[in-house]
Amino acid sequence: MKIQPVIMSGGSGTRLWPMSRKALPKQFLKLVTARTMFQDTALRACGKHDGYGDPVVICGGGHGPLVAEQLAEIAIQPADIILEPCPRNTAAVAAVAAAWVARGDEDALILLMPADHHIADDAGFRNAVALGAKAAEAGNIVTFGIAAQNPHTGYGYIETGERLFPSVYEAASFKEKPDRAAAERYIKDGRYYWNAGIFLYRASVMRDEMARLAPEIMAAANKALGQAAPSDGALRLDEAAFSACPSDSIDYVVMEKTDKSAIVAPVDVGWTDIGSWSEVASDDNSDNVICVNAANNIIRSDGPLIAAAGVEGLIIVATGDAVLVARRDNAQDVRAIVEELKKRGLQHLL
Repeated sequence: MKIQPVIMSGGSGTRLWPMSRKALPKQFLKLVTARTMFQDTALRACGKHDGYGDPVVICGGGHGPLVAEQLAEIAIQPADIILEPCPRNTAAVAAVAAAWVARGDEDALILLMPADHHIADDAGFRNAVALGAKAAEAGNIVTFGIAAQNPHTGYGYIETGERLFPSVYEAASFKEKPDRAAAERYIKDGRYYWNAGIFLYRASVMRDEMARLAPEIMAAANKALGQAAPSDGALRLDEAAFSACPSDSIDYVVMEKTDKSAIVAPVDVGWTDIGSWSEVASDDNSDNVICVNAANNIIRSDGPLIAAAGVEGLIIVATGDAVLVARRDNAQDVRAIVEELKKRGLQHLL
């Protein structure tokens, strides 16, 4: 059975300011490899690999041309580009994806992936998808549990239950981002894995579960897609219908409540969600960075030269119009800076 990849590319990446902006959020930046994270995601699971179709991309309303340009650079023709008139979280995206795919084949498998995650082992990831495919074909909504490398407090966790298929288990419970003590308990327990936020399911199963558990979201998605209009080579969802859709996550709306949730675990493919500057490698060897007696810093610039001497444990990021300086252990606070910029009305810096 062919797998239909659907890439969720609506994130704003505020914790990677000042490089990540509304017009060019983090998934479209070259932060980890020579390609953007969006391009790496598209190449990881697309029609270039046996058993996969070309991707459907669901993205922010102003990013259609950028998506088309970046896909053209890697010689991928999208199955469709769907534009969101406003952000409505992952449950709405999953509902739109299910409705779009079901038009052609309601039992086709959908692989729903964020655009802004890094995976070092692409072949290993496709192997994990193959393991989950049997469970998805049997009617489960499958997610992927990353082998936890440390008691990370920035990730959600999934507890494994009874074995369903080889390397596939019932998802017994979903845990929000824990404090340090809880994360250490999860690691010690051995049944918990990081929640990668990647899903595999039949279009009809997600459609029906969404209609049962979140009927307002499914109805709004159907209406927004049904009244969608062509827009510069993409498909723009109806604004009135989509803006009326409740905003919630697929984990909360479906995965925590359905009796069909399952998890492939452990998945050890070098996964990182690149959620903040602390997950990005430094660029000390670039022409724009000079370090003298400096250690354990993350320093990057796409504008002025940065020279750092005798400093340790800092994040220093410069663009043409802004500079960020923070301690590495305060990487999550960058979001608060973005909120302050909004309060001050400095829209040109967002």
